[in-house]
Amino acid sequence: MLWVAIIGLLYLISLGNYLLFHTVVELFSVYVAYVIFLIVWKSRSRLENGYLIFIGVAFFFIGSIDFLHTFTFRGMELFPGSGINLTVQLWIAARYLESITFLLAPLFLIKRKEDVNPDVEKRYIISPDSSAFAWNVFLVYAAITILCLLSIFFFRNFPAAYIEGSGITTFKILSEYIISFILFCSLIALYVKRDHFESKVFNLLAASIALAALGDLSFALYSHIGEFPNITGHFLKLLSFYFIYQAVVGIGFEEPCSLLFRELKHREEEFRQKAIFLGDEYHLICRMIGANRTSEPQNKSSDKERVQENYHPFSDHFPGVWFQLDENFMPVSIEGPVEEVSGYGKDEILSGKITLTELVVPEDQPSVFENRKKLKSNPRLVIENELRIRKKNGETKWVRKIIRGIESAPEGSGNFQGLAYDITERKMAEEALEKIERIRIKEVHHRIKNNLQVISSLLSLQAEKFDDREVIEAFRESQNRVASIAMIHEELHGGESPDSLDFAGYLQKLTSDLFNSYRVGKDGINLTLELESVRLGMDTAIPLGIIVNELVSNSLKHAFPGINEGEICISLRNEEKPEFENEIFDSVPDSPENSNFHYILTVSDNGKGIPDDIDFRTTDSLGLQLITILIDQIDGSIELKRDQGTEFTLRFND
Repeated sequence: MLWVAIIGLLYLISLGNYLLFHTVVELFSVYVAYVIFLIVWKSRSRLENGYLIFIGVAFFFIGSIDFLHTFTFRGMELFPGSGINLTVQLWIAARYLESITFLLAPLFLIKRKEDVNPDVEKRYIISPDSSAFAWNVFLVYAAITILCLLSIFFFRNFPAAYIEGSGITTFKILSEYIISFILFCSLIALYVKRDHFESKVFNLLAASIALAALGDLSFALYSHIGEFPNITGHFLKLLSFYFIYQAVVGIGFEEPCSLLFRELKHREEEFRQKAIFLGDEYHLICRMIGANRTSEPQNKSSDKERVQENYHPFSDHFPGVWFQLDENFMPVSIEGPVEEVSGYGKDEILSGKITLTELVVPEDQPSVFENRKKLKSNPRLVIENELRIRKKNGETKWVRKIIRGIESAPEGSGNFQGLAYDITERKMAEEALEKIERIRIKEVHHRIKNNLQVISSLLSLQAEKFDDREVIEAFRESQNRVASIAMIHEELHGGESPDSLDFAGYLQKLTSDLFNSYRVGKDGINLTLELESVRLGMDTAIPLGIIVNELVSNSLKHAFPGINEGEICISLRNEEKPEFENEIFDSVPDSPENSNFHYILTVSDNGKGIPDDIDFRTTDSLGLQLITILIDQIDGSIELKRDQGTEFTLRFND
């Protein structure tokens, strides 16, 4: 209904003042073009959709030419002496630029397939360096736009589009038909590449292109400016730009990940499929190893022939390297694509020029020696491990190695057998999935933090409308509680791990903010922090952060009435003992209250203290009620000492 009212109003304006109608419609399209450009340009380093980058940059120059077209229109008087021909020439130049942009944009949506699994299609939108690609598009369009403007304003060799006394030229009419044809072709190209867009975005883009094509057809049907086809064409252009505005700007703000980073979801699913596919290799190997261990020769033959018969399936059915080792784990025989996996030839390995241990990167060598000890002590054991090897050319690869002893092995056939195969691609897929998951979790923390900060700001604004000190104080307390939670999400977003945070660093920031919040008249209150480095998960950190917020706030508000002097101390200790300490001190039992908790947090002050007749567990104070509820939530304990001030001791686990 709103759009019907707007279109109706514009139509009435067009009947009475065509110049105003034309200016409003054209300036709206210029606004849309510039907003699209700004959003895409600001996101260019992270934006993986080549179509949107191309469209966004191009629309800056389309909007710029439309801007000139608007202000060269008859009656604007910004370009004295410019006739209708100049206005129409600029219109034609902008429409050609727009139509060709929509036609070329789908070329930057390209699919490619991996050879690893033909059933898994890899879809990537090209843009090895999105920022560089955006700059290249910008420079190309800048050159084209400058050439068009030079042709129109200076060289004056751009074909005439309007002749005074005769009206629209043949060139202009043919151009409108050509532009419409190009737009319809671009609509087909977009449909072919529709899988690269969310359905909502695709529908909006398709509607925008279709309306633009119909609008140009309308402009081909009028002979003089102000006729009905001309007005209809402007309405269609208005709707066309509105739809592309909704596709890029509206959805870009409401669902930025679905529009700008949609490929992230595709990559996650593809990496997951690839990891599953490569993981099937493991089951294949297990079946081969199992069959090899249980198979028995049907006919009596020499031991060496029997061993060779059992080992041939490795090289025949699996694209990995199989080997036999002697009692010192030196290679006796080796088969398979040795040079492809390691970069060294069979002779180099069998001759001892390069040992198997030397192939393994130094960081993974200790696990190799440990596994050898286990195999020697128990030949029936099957050892499986993943390690990194360094190829001859310096490249590092991940391999999975499975090795076991050979029972009753004949002389010269080796004491151990096994195989190794390349799992680099699977490892890369797993790392990519892990990275994607970390990015997603960090983005969630970032958004929660932003939302909580908005709530905190709203509380601050609302508090300004009251004069009652108790009401203002209640708002400030609520604001500090929200801020304490927001700060945890900020730490999780910016920290190394998305699941845990350095609680000592968090306490430093939290207490600093609290002291700033209550700094008026409290300059003489000192803060002492004795904090050990402790990492806590979010489920523990959030309740604990609120508890510290309440305790420190209570000390700042109530511990030093009328006194601008005092000290608040916060101590955080890790009481979890290493195993060797537990063994040493096993004979000295801890009290039941203390032995079950790993961490101790103490918040104390040397103020007037809490009166003896107040039980903090049953008081009406909201802050103390929160403390009691939250300490139960984390299954911790709390103890209050009233000697020389107030001291709360919290014991908890993570």
